[in-house]
Amino acid sequence: MKKWTILLPYYNEANFLCGTLESIVSQSYKDFKLILINNKSTDNSEIIAKKFIQFYPEIEVQYIHENRPGKTNALQTGLKLVTTPYVATMDADTYYPPHYLKFCNHIFSLHHEYGAVMACDIYQPFLNFKSQKRCYKIFIKSKLIPKQCYAGGYAQTFRTDLLRQIGGFNQNLWPYVFEDHEIIHRLLKISKVYYSPKHWCMPSERRTDHTNIRWSRLEKFLYEYTPFFLKDWYFYSFLKKRYDQKNASIVQLRSHEWK
Repeated sequence: MKKWTILLPYYNEANFLCGTLESIVSQSYKDFKLILINNKSTDNSEIIAKKFIQFYPEIEVQYIHENRPGKTNALQTGLKLVTTPYVATMDADTYYPPHYLKFCNHIFSLHHEYGAVMACDIYQPFLNFKSQKRCYKIFIKSKLIPKQCYAGGYAQTFRTDLLRQIGGFNQNLWPYVFEDHEIIHRLLKISKVYYSPKHWCMPSERRTDHTNIRWSRLEKFLYEYTPFFLKDWYFYSFLKKRYDQKNASIVQLRSHEWK
């Protein structure tokens, strides 16, 4: 049995999918299965994925469809098929360095107290000063305030049993944006999360445009300074009410015209 499963949901990612798949098949650690989840794409993303993967017969791949819109639904369906001890969620417009899975596997093998290993998101080469500064800033913040999330769903890996123990990806519980932060909040109730200034991935630069999904100043301030024992109130009372009013659902991202 494989040790890892990669869940890769996609919705109209024809311009980015090959780059992400190239970084996945180039992983130095090969003990993984890839589940590609077509989340009701209307372009030729699935055709592109299948044509690309056919040149890598050594990669175990499963193609599935999730017609309920929204990344959370796609991940929920994908997680049901996972039979491996560890699972990585990746995004179809993100580059993962060759050592990405190897690093995560090493940390999980050595440190059983961690339920998740997170990567820093950078937007320039890793050796660039700005990237180094960003990674160390995230790392230091994770040490000073460990009961928070500092990485998006494109940069999260989990122990599968703990992910299921907290309820996994659940559209009924949290149908809104920042679902990656909410699921880490649940995980932090029973486990720890690992960050390293040397562990990174590179989402596409279109993610620097957060017009429709940006925290408000108040929301960000309260997230950072609300103590952990009040985080349930923050997510399920304060933020839920605001996001209901703004219709800030995960499905709303489909109407966002990425640059």
